[in-house]
Amino acid sequence: VRDGAREIIGGMIAAKTIKYTKNNKTMAFLTIEDLVGTVEVVVFPKDYEKNRQYLEEENKVFVKGRVSEEDDAASKLICEEIIPFERTKKELWLQFESKAVFLSQEKLLYEMLSSSDGEDEVVIYCKAERAIKRLPANKNVHTEPGLLSRLTNYLGESCVKLIEKPIENLY
Repeated sequence: VRDGAREIIGGMIAAKTIKYTKNNKTMAFLTIEDLVGTVEVVVFPKDYEKNRQYLEEENKVFVKGRVSEEDDAASKLICEEIIPFERTKKELWLQFESKAVFLSQEKLLYEMLSSSDGEDEVVIYCKAERAIKRLPANKNVHTEPGLLSRLTNYLGESCVKLIEKPIENLY
């Protein structure tokens, strides 16, 4: 990576050091660790205040920021945004044999989905027609294990897929 490049990293907060500026504002130095290594992240006061609830050790986060490269020290990432792993966007894909099958089961499906409200989009795939229908935002769900289990029992395991969207495309 080069100095000034915008990057996104993800991992667990392995260490956190709190510092205070001359104006007595709080900032933090985080060590983000993944399976490959560690990166130091500098979180300035404005971003610290916005994201303090996510900045605890052991939390898993994505950090979007700018690379700061120095000659005599390891590169750091200057934080611009923190995104907890739980807030990543997901799509719930539900497959039906055909549009006719979907239409015959649409009402029951919507009743099942209505018990869950969240940020995850629902996409219907009709196999025979190779047609895709994205449900409107008011039909978004929270893809928790209970909902996934009910849908899998209803449609079959091969007809329910949860896809996590790449973080770069979303924020």
